[in-house]
Amino acid sequence: MTRATGASRLLRFTALIVTTTVLACASGREQPPARTAGQCVEKGAKTGFAGAKTGVVTGVEGVKAAGKAVGGFVEGGSDEASREWKQGKDDTRRAARSGSAEVRSEAHAPNCR
Repeated sequence: MTRATGASRLLRFTALIVTTTVLACASGREQPPARTAGQCVEKGAKTGFAGAKTGVVTGVEGVKAAGKAVGGFVEGGSDEASREWKQGKDDTRRAARSGSAEVRSEAHAPNCR
């Protein structure tokens, strides 16, 4: 890859990210467009962080659910494994829904805070 090609790709990638962030911020139905691009970028970063955090927490809960089900099978057979799996499934669902509320609140914050 030549130097010009790498710089060109970086410039196009940066432009794509900035454009996507600005469009995502300005597309709110209830709120007016962002006041500045800096505010919009900050909002995009906060929303992205909240989404990533939700994904990690939900993934951890899913791994815990699988581990509990395996442990339940070893300790009490398939009935215990089934109970543990259902409990873990509920915990995972609860974690995902609480995280989605945080992501939604960040995404719909007025004027890109």
